[in-house]
Amino acid sequence: MDEKFEERTGEYEEREDHRLKHAGAIALFLLSPVFSYVMFEFVTGNFVMVLPKNAVLNIVWMFALYLLVFGISGSTRISVPVSSVILYAISLAEAFVVSFRSRPIMMGDVLAVKTAMTVAGSYDYTPTFMMIICGVLLIIWNALAQFVFVRVKGKKKRAVVFSVSAGAVAAFIACFYNFMISGLSLEVNLWDPTTSYAENGYILSSAISIKYLVKKAPGGYSQAKIQEICDKYVDSEKERNGETAAVVASGDAVQPTNIICIMNESLSDLAVDGDFTTNIDYLPFLHSLTENTVKGKLCMPVFGAMTSNSEFEFLIGDSMYLMPRGSVAYQFYVNPGVRSMVSTVRDQGYTPVAMHPYPAENWNRRICYNNMGFSDFMDISAYESRDELRNYISDLSDFKVITEYIEQKANPDDKLFLFNVTMQNHGGYTIPYANFDQEVWLTGDMEGKYPEADMYLSLVKKSDEAFEWLVNYFSQCDQPTMIVMFGDHQPGIEDEFFDEAMGVESAKVPNEQKMVWYETPFVIWTNYDQPSEDMGRLGAIYLSSYVLKRANLSLTPYNEFLLQLSEKLPIIHHLGIWESDGTYHSWEDAESGDYDWKEQLVEYENLVYNHSLDSKTVNEMFSIAQ
Repeated sequence: MDEKFEERTGEYEEREDHRLKHAGAIALFLLSPVFSYVMFEFVTGNFVMVLPKNAVLNIVWMFALYLLVFGISGSTRISVPVSSVILYAISLAEAFVVSFRSRPIMMGDVLAVKTAMTVAGSYDYTPTFMMIICGVLLIIWNALAQFVFVRVKGKKKRAVVFSVSAGAVAAFIACFYNFMISGLSLEVNLWDPTTSYAENGYILSSAISIKYLVKKAPGGYSQAKIQEICDKYVDSEKERNGETAAVVASGDAVQPTNIICIMNESLSDLAVDGDFTTNIDYLPFLHSLTENTVKGKLCMPVFGAMTSNSEFEFLIGDSMYLMPRGSVAYQFYVNPGVRSMVSTVRDQGYTPVAMHPYPAENWNRRICYNNMGFSDFMDISAYESRDELRNYISDLSDFKVITEYIEQKANPDDKLFLFNVTMQNHGGYTIPYANFDQEVWLTGDMEGKYPEADMYLSLVKKSDEAFEWLVNYFSQCDQPTMIVMFGDHQPGIEDEFFDEAMGVESAKVPNEQKMVWYETPFVIWTNYDQPSEDMGRLGAIYLSSYVLKRANLSLTPYNEFLLQLSEKLPIIHHLGIWESDGTYHSWEDAESGDYDWKEQLVEYENLVYNHSLDSKTVNEMFSIAQ
């Protein structure tokens, strides 16, 4: 009897022990998303900033990942380490990316991962103390999960668990996008996303941002409306083109043989951002250039990164603000046969050639350039044995390739359109380089405080010297040549530099004043006589139309539309709209107010949708009238 009692007692204790382990495993599994959330936001440095309701939603999204992996694997022994490691890896990537470019990883960046990898070696990946601590805790947590776990046995049971898990996750996702986003007023400012990501939490922000990847047609949009807009501008376009052709034929105007457009990586004059002093002028040649020169400040769509979106606005003329929010235009919206500046010059006898001293796959350029109609694309393979500055082909080496290409033309009179994207000044301003000499540094109160800014300003001076060499070269060239150069965006250097230069914390600066962070210099220089001018601020969407006009080339109805629109609204930007007299309007005010330019703004929104987002583009609007 005692033996049976002891046997029953042992079985009871064994069952209790099993229940405790089972309960412990379930508790560990349920707490794992909470652990991952805390670890994630500590690594990114946003833990104290995330709002309480958003913290809960982040945990629920992470739980959905854990649950889905559990449904697939049938074991917490697998789902806990797999899910937690994935989330930890994402947190590391996010923390590093924000430190490099002051901008979180966006959904549109996922398709640009190849581009990111090619420049990854230029940054410093020293882990922070918090990264190390969280990494150690992650190891301990996952070691515990190997001893305390739940495992589903049997194919039928696993199938049921998978179905229930997948169904629960699908139901949550459907509820989130159909009800929770609107019901909880969940938003992400994808044009200035850092604050939104900090307050929402990274995973929640990423989930919200998916809704921005789809763009609905503007209200009242139709093919007939686009044709109606086109008809309004065809006559004025034909009239302008006729007058231009007559002036060129008479010899009173020059049509350049070579049009060289240079989008210079991260080139900017930081003086627009506020007050600071340097030991020497970092743009002496550009500042002094006046003869046969048109200058201005180009308002770019991005800050610190996303080069291809600046390129898109210049070549295509469509505002990134009117595209799906947070998107990368070159990954989605440059379709085969798209009409652009490239097709416009090609239709007038120019051979369009693209140049970029880096891999052709970056930002999907190989496909986009082919879709635009470039005849040739010279990528990094065309720059073998060329001089580098840091890890990139120097601007001087880049510009020498330009001159060599022109020298090798079969006939000097052959028309050439050359679009060049440089790399010298690309981000990664912390690593010391043997082939880089510091020439410029901040002085006064800022001296020694911002080494990234010092390196950047020294690089800009090298660009200035290279541009001087290029201008001097073509000053001696018999072929009529126009050179256009502009910066794609300002650099991702220390945030504190911008705060101190402006004299106020960045978060407290109103949108109207933030435009200075999006300004880069642009110059249109010719080696023949042209009226010099300072155009002031100009949106990047307009520059190609002004280049075509200055080159005395025929324009498309879209060019004509943009030139007329620029006279009223020289800046259309995600920060707002500026009238020609400097009056600023937020988008809310512009959309609700009654202004004499309102109709043109609505027309522009419709044209952008038709040009880049509608599969049935009215090409007549974007082509030279026959």
